[in-house]
Amino acid sequence: DRRVPTVSFTHARVAPGDISQSLADDNIFVWDGHNYAVEVAKSLGIYETGGGVRIGPVHYNSLAEVDETLQLLEKLLS
Repeated sequence: DRRVPTVSFTHARVAPGDISQSLADDNIFVWDGHNYAVEVAKSLGIYETGGGVRIGPVHYNSLAEVDETLQLLEKLLS
């Protein structure tokens, strides 16, 4: 009951590494790349473009932190 989902995504115009770096600049740390799922990334056609962005919140993240992350993503990706 204390677990939360991990979310992975790509964006048509912004590379995964650029998204994770932009969030890191605001002290929000996520992962980018194939996340050790090379064959899955290849089959999805995202391996060559840098994979995806993986956000893994945990039970101690607050709703305010999640909201801040979503606001920063909206600003970056709009």
